[in-house]
Amino acid sequence: MSDEHLLVFVTQSFNLNIFSAKMRFAGKFILSFTALLIYCQSDVCAQNPNDNPPSLVAETIKRLQAKATPENLSIARNVGFGLLKSNNFAQAEIVFAEILVKSPGDGLSLYGKALSSFNLKRYAEAETAVAAANNLFKKQKNNASLADGLVLSAVISAVTDDNPAAIEKLKTAIGIMPSHFDAHFSLGRAFFGNGDLDNAVNAFRQSVRLQPKNIKANFFLATALERSGDSEAALNAYRELIMIAPNVADGYLGLGVLLIKTEGANSAEAIKNLQKAVAINQNLYEARLGLGKILLQQNKSNEALIHLRKAVELLPDNPEPHYQLLQVYRKLGKKSEVEAEQIIIKKIHENHRGSTSAPR
Repeated sequence: MSDEHLLVFVTQSFNLNIFSAKMRFAGKFILSFTALLIYCQSDVCAQNPNDNPPSLVAETIKRLQAKATPENLSIARNVGFGLLKSNNFAQAEIVFAEILVKSPGDGLSLYGKALSSFNLKRYAEAETAVAAANNLFKKQKNNASLADGLVLSAVISAVTDDNPAAIEKLKTAIGIMPSHFDAHFSLGRAFFGNGDLDNAVNAFRQSVRLQPKNIKANFFLATALERSGDSEAALNAYRELIMIAPNVADGYLGLGVLLIKTEGANSAEAIKNLQKAVAINQNLYEARLGLGKILLQQNKSNEALIHLRKAVELLPDNPEPHYQLLQVYRKLGKKSEVEAEQIIIKKIHENHRGSTSAPR
């Protein structure tokens, strides 16, 4: 396979580049919610559920079975949310299920059970539980909890490929609670996943207004601005993110990648930011690939080699870093390494062609 064919394959067949790799989360609106609403105020909940979750669950259930007083129900609920907070979803589900045996109309426990089921990827059960919780919250005119429940229900709709339903639920949640950060942020992600960038930007802007220091909200705002073509605003947003979170790689990575896109390989600021991103997180594929490509174009082959080898290590089945590595080896006069990379790229191409042509 000639270099020209390799390049066509890398850039067209896979359509992979730094920007699309950085945006890989955009294909579908999926959030990993652990707990949108955590009530954890009792002395029992102050215990660390990670110390011995099964023992804590057994003790909680024993107390409930002995006497399902309002106090014991409250303690059990707090234990359940504490377990959610520490990612002990199966244990939390056991606690909430026992509460609901004793008190079927406990809206917060229905919500907790929904969160548990969602994180255990039992989406139908999660939707049933949160729908019941939302009905109770509506009757109680508990708008804050109803908004939380609608956001969770929207996330369930999204992960089951019903983005339109997710968007409508999130709009309803915002109508009930205009200051609900999760609703605005989730709505932005839903619009983004649908390719509705203007509405995504608006939703992320509102998220940032509500929580100016929130790292994810600022990053998604910058990324949505970048995707919409407003590079100047995106650059400013990435710089703002760096000021907010100087020890987090996301801002440096986003800024560096966008500077490559807008200023080209001669951007000293791009190199500086990508190097900073790598210093914070050595396993950032996009930063490694970006640095490798810039340094290669600047004829700094030995420096490029370090980053491109790491990029290949991080994503061995992606043809792009192999192709760039091939170019470095050619400049360094390493004929056997060039031939080895050609074979690898050809094999990736054959595997990709086979997988796309296989019957479904």
